[in-house]
Amino acid sequence: MTRSFLYHASRQPLPGHLGTAVSLHSHTSRSRETMSFIPRYVNKVPYMTGRIRHLETAYFDYHGKPFDYSRVWWTPPLEPKAAFDLERKQIEQKLGRAALVSLSDHDNVDAGFALEIFEECAGAPISSEWTVPLGQSFLHLGVHNMQPGRARMLEESMKQVTANPSEERIEAMLDELQRDPNTLIIINHPLWDEARIGQTHHLQILNSFLARHGRHIHALELNGLRSPKENNDVVQLAEVWGLPLISGGDRHGCEPNALVNLTNATSFNDFAAEIRNGAPTHTVYMEQYDEPIRLRVLQVMSDVLRTYNNFSSDRRRWSDRVFYLCDDSTIRRVSDVWTGNGPDIVGQFISAMRLLESRHVRAVLKLALAT
Repeated sequence: MTRSFLYHASRQPLPGHLGTAVSLHSHTSRSRETMSFIPRYVNKVPYMTGRIRHLETAYFDYHGKPFDYSRVWWTPPLEPKAAFDLERKQIEQKLGRAALVSLSDHDNVDAGFALEIFEECAGAPISSEWTVPLGQSFLHLGVHNMQPGRARMLEESMKQVTANPSEERIEAMLDELQRDPNTLIIINHPLWDEARIGQTHHLQILNSFLARHGRHIHALELNGLRSPKENNDVVQLAEVWGLPLISGGDRHGCEPNALVNLTNATSFNDFAAEIRNGAPTHTVYMEQYDEPIRLRVLQVMSDVLRTYNNFSSDRRRWSDRVFYLCDDSTIRRVSDVWTGNGPDIVGQFISAMRLLESRHVRAVLKLALAT
């Protein structure tokens, strides 16, 4: 079984012989993210909970149905080059190591191709986070380092499987991905019941997937935006299935990944070979991981919903980067549909997010959310 070593950058020295750090699972403006998280993440947050619930009730009373958060979606603020630079800067300045960065947006490979025009990004892998439907639930697989000449074909094939899944089609797709010796296939945040079907049911689906397809999976992810308890449970899961652990930050905002990998590899091909051949893995928890997870997620949303005056005019305001599925099935920017803060529920959430810019408010929330 592969040995997996875990380190906390703020508490212990890191092995000096590993001269490269690898940032995996990082999102850019090419990802599409729903607002369906709002009901979950405002829970227990002072001020926000009561106000959002009041607006939900008012919406229901007026329209006769609950507000559908899934009709509102957003794109992360950072373009691929800015996201790449953010991850590289953390590694070089805080860890003093060479950096390898893999950007993996939801179900597309645009970010990797966008980096090809920059000389300083030479060798950056082309990667994606593939959504794999499984009955009532789904898993997200990090597919890293696809060949440029095949990546678009693979992207389209994965989308077709997602749209019309079956066990046979999933297995055939994994076979196709696996046959490239330079590609890594990782189960991202494996214990996150993202579909909210119940943890027991989710675990049954995950174990069934691993029983059938585990030979195609190269590692399980420790995730930078999941709780310490959940990540500790992933450690146990990896032991059960004899799989290595690998880090993924799951960055969506402007905070760099909270988990990175250490290696001796100097290229992503070499790093993939290490993992696939059973070399020991080394995961580093960065200091930001010590902050309460819920506060960090709220900070992500503050990053997503703020104005960036240095951005291009079509992406500067939050309302330019947030989209709405209209009743006529068209998709429009919020800035084209509403003025001001948009729908009251979303607008109130955005106003509350701006409070995070206050050090005092952040300190209070840190205490409140640490419990």
